[in-house]
Amino acid sequence: MTSSDTKNDLPEEIEADLEEDDEEERRDTREWRTRSWLPKAPLFGLDASLSELGVAILEADAEGRIVRMNATAERLTGESFEDKRGAPIDEVFRVRPVSPPTPFPSEGPTSGQLPAGLHGHTALLERKDGQIVAIRHATGIAGTAESTPERAGKLVVFRDANVEQLLSLQIARQARYDALTGLLNRHAFAERIEHALAQSRERGVRHAIVYFDLDRFRLVNTTCGHDAGDDLLQWVATRLHEIMGPQDAAGRIGGDEFVVLLHGRDTLEAEQVVRKLQRTLHEFRFGWQKKTFPVEASMGLVPFGAEFHRAAEVLGAADQACRLAKDSGRGRLQIYMNDDQDMARSRRAMQWVASIQRHLADGRLRLFAQEIHALPPTKRRGLHFEVLVRVVGDEGQLESPVGIIQAAEDSRMMDEIDRYVVQRTLATLGALPKEHLKNLHTCAINLSALSLLREGLLDFLVEQLGKYKVPATKICFEITETAAFANLQEVLWMMQELGAMGCRFAIDDFGSGHASYGYLESLPVDYVKIDGMFVRSMLDSPLHRAIVESVQRIGGMLGIETVAESVETQPMADMLSNMGIHYAQGWLYGKPKPISDVLATLVLPGGK
Repeated sequence: MTSSDTKNDLPEEIEADLEEDDEEERRDTREWRTRSWLPKAPLFGLDASLSELGVAILEADAEGRIVRMNATAERLTGESFEDKRGAPIDEVFRVRPVSPPTPFPSEGPTSGQLPAGLHGHTALLERKDGQIVAIRHATGIAGTAESTPERAGKLVVFRDANVEQLLSLQIARQARYDALTGLLNRHAFAERIEHALAQSRERGVRHAIVYFDLDRFRLVNTTCGHDAGDDLLQWVATRLHEIMGPQDAAGRIGGDEFVVLLHGRDTLEAEQVVRKLQRTLHEFRFGWQKKTFPVEASMGLVPFGAEFHRAAEVLGAADQACRLAKDSGRGRLQIYMNDDQDMARSRRAMQWVASIQRHLADGRLRLFAQEIHALPPTKRRGLHFEVLVRVVGDEGQLESPVGIIQAAEDSRMMDEIDRYVVQRTLATLGALPKEHLKNLHTCAINLSALSLLREGLLDFLVEQLGKYKVPATKICFEITETAAFANLQEVLWMMQELGAMGCRFAIDDFGSGHASYGYLESLPVDYVKIDGMFVRSMLDSPLHRAIVESVQRIGGMLGIETVAESVETQPMADMLSNMGIHYAQGWLYGKPKPISDVLATLVLPGGK
């Protein structure tokens, strides 16, 4: 045979060997698929995984002699596989049942229980050293499907019942406690209130609940990141434990919202505790990477007893009180009084919530617009208007939005209306032909103080601008003077981010609050809108005329254009024009109209 003949025959030999190997592999695969849940031959990778989960494995042959033990079985029995190989399984697995036997559910090994398909019972295992260990165990058959019952082996799997108990306790804790602060979560805290209400009904015991959220917490998250915010929340939780009595309870029920149940305290005692907490927060300066922040909270205090029926009512009252405290200024305390007028107004506002949500869902808020005209009128710069809303009544008539806006502010839902208006406005502008959109100078959209405080506003605005492909340079966001200067740092940060994209900003109702002119220098403002109460009376009031003139002069020095509101007559417009005011808005130029009618004027020159 030549070397070339050998080379020609070699592939056939290799092919034969490979076919034999493939047949053996297929045979092994068939045998594996017919075995019970664990094969008789040791699979050390699976053993190791089960050992990590705390599952012990003992396997005996048809004669009942041990052929296999994993590391967990050695640990729980106290026996060594090397010493007990071939020994009767009863010498190692010495158990006696717990009476009565307690079946337990079968779950997958990843859940920390015995493997699927096996039924188990609690038993007591006697270790080699004589100690007794509570276990849960199950027994199965080891071997292949071809094995006869007489030749089948025995398989025992078991685990430490104490480990399961610890796991159960851990799961139960996670279901009741906030993972970050260790305080009760909303559900668990509500249970504590229900228990307190039961005591009030049975024994007349009175309690109090404190509900508070941190002022400017969003600024910490935004400036320093969520790690800093988490650190601050944990610090607050620690302070709560310091002021609590042995029967009190504290919970975290929202991002920066905390509640404290003061068990068996009357109003005076509870107020003393709350004042102590206020002082603790006020005196602290939170520091993070060379930045410091004051820590204050708006707090609502509700003394309660059997006059409340459910935990939800107590929490609702506390939330109302907290919101009233926040509305009256930072770091305030509001004590809930059932007959208090502000409380009654707040409760009525809560009844509006469902109505507001229905209005939004049904599209009963309609977009209107009012044009803003350049002064003098020969300065044509393109269409400039402010977006307004009107409400469709139950009978289809258009109504003023004053009522629903007041209710939205009282029920802290104004941000939802703002987002609805932003979304609908940008969707409307995005649907315009590009050649028409070129003739739009400015579309002004109002943002409320509550929207500025809500986390995620910036992301929402950026998302909507991108979604509808509206040039940011066409949009101006109007913010009231009071809202801007009450949340100066948050507003400044948002203006810088949106301003970098091309958006513009206006301070609305300027002069109605108590802000200093100096604040204008620190904000990147494009327009100042002079409050209408000064404009309407400036013809008759030298003081109001001087105020309007001063706003124009300050704005001119800072490069800020001025807009006069509530311009109703031509003499007003003439006086404003002579002062150098840049724009006028009011009924002299027309009442608000549906936004579609205003946008219909966006036509190219000569392109009717």
